[in-house]
Amino acid sequence: MNFFKVGKYFTLVDMPGYGYRAPQDFADMVEAYLQEHQNLKRTFLLVDSLVGFQKADHIAIEMLEEFGIPYVFVLTKMDKAPKGLLVKNVLEIQDFAEKHTQGCFPQLFPVSSIEYSGIHLLRCFIAHVTGNLPMMNS
Repeated sequence: MNFFKVGKYFTLVDMPGYGYRAPQDFADMVEAYLQEHQNLKRTFLLVDSLVGFQKADHIAIEMLEEFGIPYVFVLTKMDKAPKGLLVKNVLEIQDFAEKHTQGCFPQLFPVSSIEYSGIHLLRCFIAHVTGNLPMMNS
């Protein structure tokens, strides 16, 4: 796990390769971390738009649901997926979230780090859930 302090505001924890390349004790480490951190605001589950959900994603979802941790799906590499596949995966993920989750935020965030698409909206959401972007009352 990699920890990135974002000024004085919050810490971003990156868990790269939790899927097929993860060490055997990685799931235990993640489970312990998720259970022990009461100040955890949100978990972002990154899903590759070219492949959709994988076995490791379902394991992560089960863990988040079991511990009652709020989470969000971020659909990565949206610039690389053919439009039909992107739409198919977006609809499948939204349908899954609606029917089979309790702690999942309903908004899916499709992003591209190459084209920078969707990044601004995701950053605003992160700023909001960490208390650094208060919503204006109208």
